[in-house]
Amino acid sequence: MAPGNRSFPSSACVLVALLTLLSNARVRSGAIWGAILGDASSLPELSSYSSTALLDPWFELFWSVNASDGTIHVAFKAQTAGWLAIGISEIGSMVGSDLLVAWVAESEGRAYATDRFVFNKTSEGVALDAQQDWHVVGGSQTADQSTGATWTTVHVWRQLDTGDCNDRPIVAGAPSYVVWAMGTTDDVSYHGSTRGASPLLLAPAPGPSIISPALGSPSSSASSPSSSASSASSAAASSDADAAAGATAAAAGGRQAGQGKVQRFLSLTFNYYHLPADPTTYLCKVVELPLMAKTHVIEWGPVLNTTLNSSQISAVHHSVIYGCRPIDYPKLPPTGKVIDCMRTVPCDTVVSVFAVGGRPFALPDNVGYPIGPGYFTKFILQVHYTNPEGHAGMVDSSGMYWMLADAPRPVEASIMMLGPVHYNLQIRIPPAMPSWTQVTTCPGVCTDEVFQNESIKIVGSMLHMHGLGRQLYTEVIRDGSKVGSISRLDYYDFASQQTMPIMPEYEVFPGDELRTTCVWDSSARTTVTRGGPSSDDEMCINYLVYYPARKGNEMVMCFDYCAGKTNYVCGAGESRYIPTNQTCNMDFGSDAPLAALHGCPAQSQASLSALPPDAISSPLEPPAQPASSLPAAVPLLPGSSASGASGTGNTSGKPAQALASSCPGAMLVLLCWWVALVM
Repeated sequence: MAPGNRSFPSSACVLVALLTLLSNARVRSGAIWGAILGDASSLPELSSYSSTALLDPWFELFWSVNASDGTIHVAFKAQTAGWLAIGISEIGSMVGSDLLVAWVAESEGRAYATDRFVFNKTSEGVALDAQQDWHVVGGSQTADQSTGATWTTVHVWRQLDTGDCNDRPIVAGAPSYVVWAMGTTDDVSYHGSTRGASPLLLAPAPGPSIISPALGSPSSSASSPSSSASSASSAAASSDADAAAGATAAAAGGRQAGQGKVQRFLSLTFNYYHLPADPTTYLCKVVELPLMAKTHVIEWGPVLNTTLNSSQISAVHHSVIYGCRPIDYPKLPPTGKVIDCMRTVPCDTVVSVFAVGGRPFALPDNVGYPIGPGYFTKFILQVHYTNPEGHAGMVDSSGMYWMLADAPRPVEASIMMLGPVHYNLQIRIPPAMPSWTQVTTCPGVCTDEVFQNESIKIVGSMLHMHGLGRQLYTEVIRDGSKVGSISRLDYYDFASQQTMPIMPEYEVFPGDELRTTCVWDSSARTTVTRGGPSSDDEMCINYLVYYPARKGNEMVMCFDYCAGKTNYVCGAGESRYIPTNQTCNMDFGSDAPLAALHGCPAQSQASLSALPPDAISSPLEPPAQPASSLPAAVPLLPGSSASGASGTGNTSGKPAQALASSCPGAMLVLLCWWVALVM
């Protein structure tokens, strides 16, 4: 059906739309239509639940799982006389959350709850599910005798997997990102700062489990091991540090040491460095570790310590630790010297990475990232700071920490980068585009080459974009057919960039094609947005943590280089990722992107040249994508296009459309909702 056509499958669609609108209106007005009721009498004791987590000093969660019937029973208690909500998020953001909103009408002695999905940050984006899957047992409100504060408690249950595409399944053995919020009245409104997110293991894996139910607190990303400033000592930690290590491992995903007692922390940070007042700053420092034998990094996380006038301030955009090979040594600055590295970094093998909103990440208990003799003993610490307000006088001692195993583990990990990794060469986003898509492919000939004749297992993924990012995912194509997604965010949130544990581990085979899709929203921009290091530029990278590592633990990058052609970058180690069979021609706005390539091999046939910015008439065109994956019977929203190719994709700006391929019913309701509004 042509875009813009207001026809729809049947008159029943209008009824569904009207009922949805009426349902939202009734719930907002406090009426009981469409809500689930629960009696306040005969409530379970909170002590009867098997697990509990303090999400906030004023918000506590209790739950038990019944494996025999596949249900989860939940109680949540908050210091409020108003509404409260819990939900399951993609990665910690409210947008994209499967949300339960509840309140207690004390005068009626009843609890109410509605099953919703958060499509966007507006009040209209918090939509009722057509299928209400939470069942209310009851609720209560009590006054604290000592403080007079009112506490509201609601008891509910649902299936672990409801079969509703607007509900996020609760997977046994895999952490869920639980979000919470609350208000002061029963009238559901914007929560403001009274919200949070925590990764929790809601359903344990079958059999004995070493994973703690509570995997962290809302502040765990900010309370990582404190830095000793520029310390690079590898001295053994005390028993207190061992205890902290266990707690941090739980916060990172619950994986414990397994193969041996955790022995020590290692902090790599700056030492009270005075930051400039620039909007974007990249700093690098060489750290040399006196390691006498191979050691395994088994966890990494942020050390955040930026102050302004003696007060903590959030300024770190992301941080990366790169391993340096002997070939890099001549280019390195003196150990400990801080340099500007906005345009280029002397070393390029990523050992660990963190971005804003992230939490610690722990490797599986039989896997470690090798450092030391024969691997890396020199490293670059890079931190990107963002300072849009132009604050002067910021002092920083931020960086990252490593947790080290006391003995090497049997399997060694590495990191692979997918997507338009040479972002300053590959990304051009036109202005005023609600949806601009770019697809980058790592071809099967590349995975056949770099996997060295064996499959790999993906255990973690960090999806990284900047402020225009809306969607990012990597799919596996095998023998011409899509077999699954390694990692996917349909509701990308710049403020919640986690290294996500991939559970169960995802196996990729030599010859598999890895296709990474990036979607940006440039509606508010009036000029072309280019790929680049600045916060106002854009990126799109999938950092995949995998094992076994390549021989020598060389960094792997893989992507097609010239859109629509057969050339690709498939390299590791000293090749600098520029293949000798590169034959495409590319023009760029300045010499800086060319310098960032470190130079092409002499035998390369690539023709790369610089032109004035105004000589570039249009952004690079990625390969044509297939027509929309929406079911043929469901028309696209008016103003959108049936083509998924970059520059002609969905212009409706509705993130819900990302859900359409897996949830046509939800798309139908939203479509009909729009019809009801414009008729």
